[in-house]
Amino acid sequence: MGIGGARLVQRGQYDSLIASPLRSNARAAITSPPFLLAGLAVCIAISFQILLPVVPVMAERQGPHGIAGAATAALFVGAVIGELSTPWLLTRFRSNRLLVAAQLLTALPSLVFVLQHPPTWAMLAAAFGRGLAMGVAIVVSVTLLSELTPPERRGSSIGYYGFALSAPGVFIPSAGVFLLANGRSDVDGLIAFGVGVAGAFIAIRIPERPSHASQQPADMLATLRRPGMLAVFAGFVLVSCSFGGVFTYAPVALPLKGLGSAAAFLLAAGSTRALSRWVAGYIGDRVPARALLLGALPIAVASLLMLALTSAALWVLAAGVLYGIGFGALHTASYLAMNERGTSSDSGAISALWNSAVDMGGSLGGTMIGVVAAQYGYAAAAWSLPVVAALALPLFLLPAREVPRPVGEAEIFVR
Repeated sequence: MGIGGARLVQRGQYDSLIASPLRSNARAAITSPPFLLAGLAVCIAISFQILLPVVPVMAERQGPHGIAGAATAALFVGAVIGELSTPWLLTRFRSNRLLVAAQLLTALPSLVFVLQHPPTWAMLAAAFGRGLAMGVAIVVSVTLLSELTPPERRGSSIGYYGFALSAPGVFIPSAGVFLLANGRSDVDGLIAFGVGVAGAFIAIRIPERPSHASQQPADMLATLRRPGMLAVFAGFVLVSCSFGGVFTYAPVALPLKGLGSAAAFLLAAGSTRALSRWVAGYIGDRVPARALLLGALPIAVASLLMLALTSAALWVLAAGVLYGIGFGALHTASYLAMNERGTSSDSGAISALWNSAVDMGGSLGGTMIGVVAAQYGYAAAAWSLPVVAALALPLFLLPAREVPRPVGEAEIFVR
């Protein structure tokens, strides 16, 4: 063999030596618990978000007037029940079985929305079941991520999971509204079903909880008794009323097509909300969480006032951008504020309370919009959103009190 041939053989052996570890590392990465949980998070988000703005419109068309709020409320009530019951469920059932069951419970009720004119009661029941399943899936996933990840990588892994869970919210709600506007709400239902089934297959591959993991439910009542904890929780519930209210109001009251459409508003809000949550985490490392709350709240309230004042296209887009910035920052800041008021032993309870606050507020907001709209119309109902969000201000103004911590305990900062 010539010199050139020998060099080619040596180079091939050298490339093989490099490629083999790379393939092995890539295989290990995509089968690791954080990667699988991130993939599951994407499935949870898509299946949830694709129907979030669609179901209120379908329910409102079916009647009676104002039922759109009940559809949103049913979804979020189910989510709150699922989230608050998951710590107990984890003491009775294996975690991966809960995840598989939750994904299937998300998928199967989604088929109701494939029907051309489903009855109102069926849509409300399906929304409740989907919310229940989502609540269980998210709390189990975050618990597994914490227990299966080495302590030195826990923060980055939870941040990765959070990005995977929030990124689909940038475009999926707008896609759902686009399909609805073109008479293909059945496709929305099929997407939710298919993605839910895909999530169940991913859940099968996720490892079980470690044997040393505590089997005792988190003590959420004791956590709420921490100084200042209830104030932040209640304030975040009030702010989150706007989340459910906006997703109920926008698809019904705004045009389905055009620059000032519901799809455009949701796209603007989703994009800036994802970015704002990340930026708020960066800022939250440098300023107190209370300052972040007080800075973000006026932005969110201003955006809701704009949405109530006018439906002009440019103003609707501006309201979407500002709402995403304000609510995204409040989402992160509220978690940081709750952690400042708790200890590491409260981490599970804080996670459940924080997640349930969003869904509790979403349920109340959707119900509020529906009740007010049934009496006075959606134009008047829009004014209830900035009023309720502004009520969080005195709660956020309360100063945080120092919580005694065991020596050597690290503060919790989850992104």
